[in-house]
Amino acid sequence: MWNKNKSLTLSRVAVALFMALLAAAAVAAPWLTRWFLASRPWLPGGASAVPQRLNALFLVTVYLSVPLAALTLWDLRGLLARIGAQQIFVPANERALRRISWYCLAEAAVCLASSFYYAAFLLVAVAAAFMALIVRVVKNVFAEAIALKDENDYTI
Repeated sequence: MWNKNKSLTLSRVAVALFMALLAAAAVAAPWLTRWFLASRPWLPGGASAVPQRLNALFLVTVYLSVPLAALTLWDLRGLLARIGAQQIFVPANERALRRISWYCLAEAAVCLASSFYYAAFLLVAVAAAFMALIVRVVKNVFAEAIALKDENDYTI
């Protein structure tokens, strides 16, 4: 039977897995970007036809995105740890959600700028901005719940 403890465990495992995948992707980024660009149908001739400038731009996008993703995963890890410790409506969780929304917005900016050399990044920028909005709304709900909890804690 599925329950909240299994769900929390699954979330923790997913965050750990994504941390490992992010580290691997950061190390393999030069190879991954060359492979990705060489597999594009608009670049006949394979890897040798990939312009160095385009490869460099992709690497800049990747390496600007890696710290934002790492910080997001780190804050998610902390959020899940506090939830596991039954610390749900606490200011630390609100701060974590606020930071995550800003990381998503920063990623949207990186992808928006990157869309000038690769149009598909525009879709990622829109998705990241939308995620920032969703996380910000959840953060606002947490802020209100924390205020209500604090008010209840001080009421006799």
